[in-house]
Amino acid sequence: MQIQVLAAFIISWALVASEASENLMAPSWQTATALAAYLFGAAGIAAANTALGLRGLTRMGATLPRTLMRHNLLAMATAVWLTLGLAGVIYLGYGRWLMDDLGLTRLPLAGPLAAVGPFIVAMLVVWTMDYPFYRLARRRILAARLTDEARRPWTLGQYIAYNCRHRLLFIAVPVGLIMLSYDLLCLYAWPYLAPLSAGEDIMLAASAGAAAGVFLIAPALIVRIWRTERMDDKPLRRGLEEISHRLKLRFREILTWKSEGMIANAGVMGIWGRIRYVLLSDGLLENLDHRQVEAIFAHEAGHIASHHILYSAMFTVASAAICAWGARMLSQAAELDYLGEVAAALGLISLVWFVGFGRISRLFERQSDVISAWSAGRQGGADPPDNDPDSQGRITPEGAAAFARALDSIARLNGIPARQRSWRHGSVAGRISYILYLGSTGGSRKGIDRAVRRVKLLIWVLVICAIALTAAWRLAQPAQV
Repeated sequence: MQIQVLAAFIISWALVASEASENLMAPSWQTATALAAYLFGAAGIAAANTALGLRGLTRMGATLPRTLMRHNLLAMATAVWLTLGLAGVIYLGYGRWLMDDLGLTRLPLAGPLAAVGPFIVAMLVVWTMDYPFYRLARRRILAARLTDEARRPWTLGQYIAYNCRHRLLFIAVPVGLIMLSYDLLCLYAWPYLAPLSAGEDIMLAASAGAAAGVFLIAPALIVRIWRTERMDDKPLRRGLEEISHRLKLRFREILTWKSEGMIANAGVMGIWGRIRYVLLSDGLLENLDHRQVEAIFAHEAGHIASHHILYSAMFTVASAAICAWGARMLSQAAELDYLGEVAAALGLISLVWFVGFGRISRLFERQSDVISAWSAGRQGGADPPDNDPDSQGRITPEGAAAFARALDSIARLNGIPARQRSWRHGSVAGRISYILYLGSTGGSRKGIDRAVRRVKLLIWVLVICAIALTAAWRLAQPAQV
């Protein structure tokens, strides 16, 4: 869902830019028709998905995992409609109406936010239509939990509020700040930079610096948007801090992620240790024992210790720059207009991110799984010497079993089908199978660590290529003029 929100913001920002607005259609009756079709289409797809899901949950012999898998597949179709449909609405006059008729070009951030408005309304409609299925599915999941305190699913208001905080604002706040900084630079700095020979380079550097600054401070903002609080000083926290010491992990705080017990998950935010947070949800803390919580924490710690967030960001920026350069070359060769170039760039970025980022993310997840199993195997006794060749990086059967139990519990508590494939994480069944294989065969971290090192080297190559291509393109600009 977060990727879908990010795509909507990128599309709206690109299509209402000053270079693109003149290529958009003028407002007409088609604009209102397209907007109505967009919203009613989203409602119709969501309603059909909910009806099929409810039928599956109430049908004799139907299983919850199978129903959830089908529901998630149809939810992907809804996401495609929401994203591509927004581009169509903006092109068919909505963008020109915002920027020319309403004059939003003179207001920082106003144009992109207004352009993404139909997408936000459509999401609210989809969440409202989806709520009956969520409520019944959540009741089934809660009924299987062995907790002392009876829980009830969220109300409609709580469900929409959660989605707004964790799926919409999680992306909208940092992306909106980046857009705002860029608009402010264009409105107030560019008039002074334009006459300078290095004005465009200074503008590019200032925009990149502003985006990097937002990326660094975003975790401090997000933990305030989400409902979080400092984790209590209990034996569990001390155990987590011992794991942090073992993995040489630095962070600002361990936070409890409040969800009324509905969510059993964990996460990590931040590249810089001073603004880095580890989050453990209340549903996870309530339903997992200490050993399982420590295994999940070690998995998140593995992401930090292995710098997965940094390398993911590097791949994202570098691949986007290379795709933009490729789209520019294609545009010049095929004599495309600005909208054609934007479409080519978005198409290339979508393909590269779907294939490349998905593969890298799954590899990083596997490495964190292995780190968690390795860490679990070293608990309960003295750590072996770091130079011991027989034990360094080895996955013990006990450590593998501890992580496998924790991951299986997370899947059951959230109603995730074990064999459902995830673009960024892979399937739970596949991850568990790999870890148990390592534990049963005396495998170690060496194989996955070696594969990740190769990927990180490739990412550095992509960064260097992106810098070189950007510099070459910038140097060629005067010659083209």
